[in-house]
Amino acid sequence: MNTHSAAEKMLSTGLFYTAGMLGHAFGESLKDGKRSIENIKKNSRYEIIEENDPVSKIKVVAIDGRRVTIDQLQNAALLFKRPSLLVGSDSHAL
Repeated sequence: MNTHSAAEKMLSTGLFYTAGMLGHAFGESLKDGKRSIENIKKNSRYEIIEENDPVSKIKVVAIDGRRVTIDQLQNAALLFKRPSLLVGSDSHAL
């Protein structure tokens, strides 16, 4: 999990995440979840909503001003959902 993939996941679900929930969503540790949350909070490219009652959690509402995920944009451009075989592939890279 890197910060950007964590932010994309948070944007796609539209949910509030604690560090533990984020780590669990990626099958990683609480420490990795905390690191990603802190990086998202510090980086101005991520627009977030933060709640602290009863526990600290954040929700990503935009990435670089974009309020939908890359997958959602691609699906809209193609007018259909991308086949799962193509999702996340680097077929364009040589």
